[in-house]
Parts: sequence; C-alpha cells; structure tokens
Amino acid sequence: MIGKKLGLYIFLVFSLCAAQAEDFRIYRTPQGQSFNGKAVGYEGQTIILADEGGSFVKIPLSSLSRDDQVYLVESVKAKRIPQGMPKSQSSGTSVNSASELSRMDQNRSSTDNAARSISPNGVELESTEKIRRPKPPKKELLRVGSFFAHLPVPLGVSPDEAMAKAKGAKPKPGELIDFDRHVLPILEQKCNDCHHAPFDRSGRLVNPKASLRFDTYEQVMKGNLDGPVVVANDLDNSNLYTVINLPEDDDMFMPPKGGALDTDQIDIIKRWITEGAKPSKSSVSPTTGGVPNANEPVSFNHHILPLFEQRCMECHGAPYVKNSRTIKPKAGLRLDTYEWVLKGNLDGTIVTPGDHFESTLFSVITLDEDDPEIMPPKGDPLSEEQVTMIKRWILEGAGEQPAAVAADPNAVPKPKETKVVLNQVQNQPTLLESLARRAKIPSRTQIAGAEKTGALVRQLSERNSLVRAEFSSFASEIDDSALSAFGGIKNNISHLDVSRTRITDKTILGASSYPNLTWLSARNTMVTDNGLKTLPSLQFLRYINLSGTKVSDKGIMTLATMTDLEEIYLWNSEVSEKGVEMLRKSLPKTKIIAGL
Repeated sequence: MIGKKLGLYIFLVFSLCAAQAEDFRIYRTPQGQSFNGKAVGYEGQTIILADEGGSFVKIPLSSLSRDDQVYLVESVKAKRIPQGMPKSQSSGTSVNSASELSRMDQNRSSTDNAARSISPNGVELESTEKIRRPKPPKKELLRVGSFFAHLPVPLGVSPDEAMAKAKGAKPKPGELIDFDRHVLPILEQKCNDCHHAPFDRSGRLVNPKASLRFDTYEQVMKGNLDGPVVVANDLDNSNLYTVINLPEDDDMFMPPKGGALDTDQIDIIKRWITEGAKPSKSSVSPTTGGVPNANEPVSFNHHILPLFEQRCMECHGAPYVKNSRTIKPKAGLRLDTYEWVLKGNLDGTIVTPGDHFESTLFSVITLDEDDPEIMPPKGDPLSEEQVTMIKRWILEGAGEQPAAVAADPNAVPKPKETKVVLNQVQNQPTLLESLARRAKIPSRTQIAGAEKTGALVRQLSERNSLVRAEFSSFASEIDDSALSAFGGIKNNISHLDVSRTRITDKTILGASSYPNLTWLSARNTMVTDNGLKTLPSLQFLRYINLSGTKVSDKGIMTLATMTDLEEIYLWNSEVSEKGVEMLRKSLPKTKIIAGL
C-alpha cells in the first residue's frame, strides 16, 4: 500500500515538473524562416534554445517573430524557462552564437528549404544585418589646469550648465535631482563601459552586458528581460540602488571595475528614485521629432535631432560597418550631433545662425518636390510644420540649448547692415567656386581609374568639378607610383591627402602640376626640404600639413615666400623654434601650428 502511494506521489511530481517544462515548437523570424527548438534558458534578452540533437543555440529575443517574443516573455514570467545556461553545457554540449550561426549558414553548400526550416543553423538573424555603429570614444583624461583640460563653451550657453552636462553637477541643498544633470553623468562615468549602446568591434557586434543600457533615461527605465532596474519611489525594488550598496566582495556588486560609487553619488541616485525617478524637464517632448508650440523655443536635442534621426540618419549618420564594409556619410556630412551639424562638410557650413536664407540646410528642404537635390531624397518631403520648426531654430540662433524667446517665423526679416566698399565686386564667389568653373566635371571612368591604386576620390559636392583624393585605407602600402593614376584628374584635384603613406619628395614635386590644388597633407611621411622646392608654383594652395616629416628650417624658407598660405602645420617636424619664429614674421597673417 505504501509502495503504491509512493509511486503515485512520484508520478504526480514528475507530471507537475513535466508540465512546467517547455516543449519543442516551431520558432519563426520576421523574415519568415523557421526551425524546431525548445527554450531551455535565458540570459538577459538572449534566449537559449535546444535542437532535437541536444545542441544549444543563443538567439537574441528581438531576432524572433513578435508572437514568439510574447510567448517567451510569458514563459519566463511563468518560470517555465529557467535563468542561465543549462547545466548540460559543462558536459561538452556545443553552444553557437547568433553571429556564428549566420556564418555557418552562409558556408553551407546545401540550399534545401526543408532542411533550413527545421535547423537553427539555417536562421539568418535580423541582428546580423543591422547597422553596427561604433562605440563613442572614451573621453581623454587631461592634466588638471592644462589648456586642453578646459571645457569649450559655445556662445550663448551658460558655462555652469555646460560643465554640469559634461561632468555632472552636484545638486544644491533642497534642489530636486535632475536626471540629465545629476544622474546621467554618474552612469556615464561608472556604468557605460558595460551598459552601453551596441557597437561594432572588428566586425563583431558588442551588446551591453545583461542587455541593460544606461545611456539614456528611456533605456534606464526600460531595464531588461528580468524586469526594470529602477522603480519610482521604491528603493527596495530598484535593483540599481541595491547592487551599488552591496559589499565590494559580493559577486553582484556594481560597478565591478573602477571602484565603488562615493556616498554623494549613491545619495544622488537614492534621492532621484525617491523623488519619482523622473526625466529631466528639458528632455520632455510631446513626441519624438515633435513640433513645439508656437510660444515654445525650439530645442535641438528634443526637436531637431529626433527629426534628423527619423529622416536624415540613413545617409548622414556616423560611419558604421555593414557586411565588413565601412559606410561613410554621404557628402561627408554628419547630422548625428550638434557639433557635426554646425561643422558642415568640405563645402562649408550648412547652418548660418539667425539667417535661414544663407543656410543650405533650409534651402535643400524647401526645394520643389521634383527637384533632384531636395532633401531628404527618399520618402515624402518634410511637412510644412517641420520646415517651419527648422526655420525657427535657425532664426533663434541655431543653438544647442533652446533660446530664451521663441522666434516668429512669419516676421519680416530685418535688413542687413551693408558696408559700401569701393572697387569690390558684390557677391564675389569663393576660391573653390571660382576654381570649380575652371575644370570639367570628371567622368565616372576617370574617377574609377584614379581609384585603382587604392585611393578614395570623391567630388566636393554633386555637380562640382573639384575632387578630394586620399588614401584612407592601406596607407602604409602606398608609394610614389600610386599617384601616376591621377593623370586624368590632375586638373580636378583641390584636396590631396597622402598622410601616413610611403611617398617621398617625388610625389610632392609632382603635385605642383595640379593647378587647382588648395589643400595638401603629407603628415607622417618621408618628405624632406627638397620636396618643397616647387610648391610656390601652386598659386591657390592655402593649407599644408607637414607634421611628422623631415622638413627643417631650410625647407620652410620656401614656405616663407608663399604669402597666400592660410594654415601651416609643422608638428613633430625638424623645424626649430627659431625657424618657426622666422616663418611667423614672414607670414604674420598665417596660422602656424608647430607644437615644438
């Protein structure tokens, strides 16, 4: 009797456990591919699936269909899927990553569709095709008190606000905690080495640890698959606050590197949570890329930048890696940060603060819809409200911070103060514009021929006859012979960059045959004084970089005769201080950077 009851009890326990375990099911990707597998664990937002052969595969949750995502999340909540890697991994079971699976699939010789539908090795994960943007460079640590340690502050921006944004401000007594000014700088300093946005490293996508990001307010509040890490007004259930207060020898202590947060930093995070874990007031916008009210000044970060991200970043974002190729922004123009927007590109700036008529950005978004140069070139043109918003931002000074007063886009523009200058032609074209009229636009065949040696040749702008030639890839393999391919476009080259190549004086002497050359960089090459002898024949040369070369005081005697030069760089060359002083006396209006 006892034996029967014991057997029944064991049967019920086994049945209950079996009911809690996941069964094999067909999982699908958004591309329509499928495979048969069983969820056996998860790590952050990565699901671990087992195939019928017992092998494990790690797949990002976002790579599966929406229905599968919902199913797996519910299974995790119901504790049908355990956290972590199954113990059987230690016994030698193979584990494949998402990127490995994609590469395996590309190398398979069989294209049998039936086999692809049941094998996880046949899944082309969406994440492997996504744009892989580089990780932002770490901020350099500079000696306190040095010139370069001082923070540059744009005109019209409070130095205190700029410093608070860069390094984090200490809240004043009684002041409410602001996420952007007080909390985010702490997270950037102590947490973003591990909990950053995804970035590409040597062709491999690096995701944040535990799928947890701390680079924006939205990502902090989102948490990960385990749930939120911050619960407003609830310190006990805010895992972020818990892990920064653990003993440093605890395995869960955060941050694991760089030392613990100090008491002031912990207090800031504590106060922020107890005050409701609210976003910064300045970061609240009605919608992403939304249009502000008529009486609300336009914010670059919360109105202009979201619009750029929505409509412009496909062509004008940061360089990124796709299928092992580096994709650069079109026309050399980036719109992903305020600094890049104001910088413009090689043609010049695209925004003139206070003057939308002189702002190329405003001009190209207001062209006729059938004009080939209208921006953005794809999709519908910007709405009238969006165009007006950009116009207002320019009229308000095109600052990174909102202006004090909203501009009226319909106001009659004030007449510009004009100075009458005798014997001066009004609207005189720039040097590059004048030179562009001297040459014919190079053909695709000519550009392709010039690029055979590894050069990157690009027109300064569409329909511009001038080009920039540079050796950005494999520079160390380029020698004097490479420039022989430039014969067909020598009249078109206005910018030539041979930095870090193995060229000698022969190349610089040959460059004197480029009649429209205005910009020349030969830094970190073997160029000597002899290579500068023919430079005076380049009557339009305005910029030259000879940093890291063998040029000495003898060579710069040649430069001293070129009174039209605007910038000269001699960093780490063999020019002495005495030589630099002589050069400055000869060219008092020229910017000379020696760094001796």
